[in-house]
Amino acid sequence: MERPTPFDDLDWTPERAHAFGARVLDLWTRYLEALPDLPVGRQQTGAQVRSHVLRPVPDEPLDDDEILANLEAIALERSTQTGHGRFMAYITGAGTVPGAPASLLAAGLNQNLGGGLLSPAATEIETHVLAWFAERFGLPAGSSGAFVPGGATANFMALTAARDALAGWDVRRQGVAAGPPLTVYASEDVHDTIDRAADLLGLGSDAVRRVPVDARLRMRPDALVEAIAADRAAGLRPICVVGTAGTTEFGAIDPLADLAEVAAAHGCWFHVDAAYGGPAAMVADLAPRFAGIERADSITCDPHKWMNQPISSSLVLFRDPARQHAAFTLETDYTRFDDEASAEMLLRYQWTPQFSRPFDALPVWVSLLAHGWRAFARRIAHDVELAAWLHHLVVEHPELEPTVTPELAIVAFRYIPGDLADRPEAADYLDTLNDRLVFTLQKGGRVFPSNAAYEGRYVVRACVMSYRTEAGDVEALVDEVVRVGAELDGRVRPVELAGV
Repeated sequence: MERPTPFDDLDWTPERAHAFGARVLDLWTRYLEALPDLPVGRQQTGAQVRSHVLRPVPDEPLDDDEILANLEAIALERSTQTGHGRFMAYITGAGTVPGAPASLLAAGLNQNLGGGLLSPAATEIETHVLAWFAERFGLPAGSSGAFVPGGATANFMALTAARDALAGWDVRRQGVAAGPPLTVYASEDVHDTIDRAADLLGLGSDAVRRVPVDARLRMRPDALVEAIAADRAAGLRPICVVGTAGTTEFGAIDPLADLAEVAAAHGCWFHVDAAYGGPAAMVADLAPRFAGIERADSITCDPHKWMNQPISSSLVLFRDPARQHAAFTLETDYTRFDDEASAEMLLRYQWTPQFSRPFDALPVWVSLLAHGWRAFARRIAHDVELAAWLHHLVVEHPELEPTVTPELAIVAFRYIPGDLADRPEAADYLDTLNDRLVFTLQKGGRVFPSNAAYEGRYVVRACVMSYRTEAGDVEALVDEVVRVGAELDGRVRPVELAGV
């Protein structure tokens, strides 16, 4: 057998890497320069997008010019500009500027955070950043956690630990069928990832009890107590109460302190889904709204939401490290080390469902170093102020109808033509009008809200999340809703409502 000759086609030289990277960096710079004037959304079909951005996978490499032309089409022409100040559709941050090159470095280093031997510096940074978050939330020193792919995984991990800790039998070995049915309690407006977690855990989504909410859309503790009592009487085993610190649809904050009391009294795990509101809970002036979060057994937080970090940067924290470790630990022959090495090494694959794990903590860490926490805190408080200003504009406008007063930075309202106000027979048409209005605005490119349902009716929903959003942007949203709403009403109003 002849000695194999080197094959280095995939191994670019540092000079080649720099040349390509510099051109991508130039494109990113041009994107940042163009962003304020780019349409937030575009009226384009899937076929149009595919024709501009897809290429057959080649057998031989394309030249850099072709690749960069493709990337330019993706960045400047065929993307929804979620980093724009007038993108207010969903709880999606703009991505910090220093976080972007940090993400590049994380990808370039390609550290595997499954074990400290593969990623010593990265493992220490992740541990340090997790400890910082835990301290800001008021969890005790020594709390554990992990960066994970998204809030869904974070909630899944929290419910996994709750199931394993409180089922009452070795559920990891024997499965959920070895004991009585397990139940989870959350508000009517809890994120659907709680149902998904229950499904994946074998509990079934019916195991999630949707507890009624009050007029401010917060879980009612009295209804929670009744639900737990009814399940115990029926022979079921309640294991977890989920409080939401900022619901996805309207930003409601459950009465966390009261829920913590109920959970403790009934021997339940207390999980707080703070994927959205978590960063606000770390802001001194806003923290009182989240009283009780410090009593959680686990907390979900998504820095890629209100901290505007690059997607994805989600994390889950645990009060008791032993319970996190017990839920995910396993032994494999090829990852065993001697006692001395094991004592010095954090094997994070023993603490999460993942073996291979990316360096998601680095963009967050670099962003915090580059901006400092106070800048984030001031921005979050500013977003709450902007949401209050938007709500004020809605309340003052004769053709806009507000819903709930915003608790955080989500504002929902309806467009109602003046001559249709207080006309019950127009209710269904107004649903259709507001539904079509949202999609018309998104395709128009000047503003980009989303829709929601409030008390069974369609509403326009704006999430003030981006550090590029200012008062002029929320004022533009109001102007566009009224202008486009009037134009649309003039075209689609049914004959029977004409002249009302």
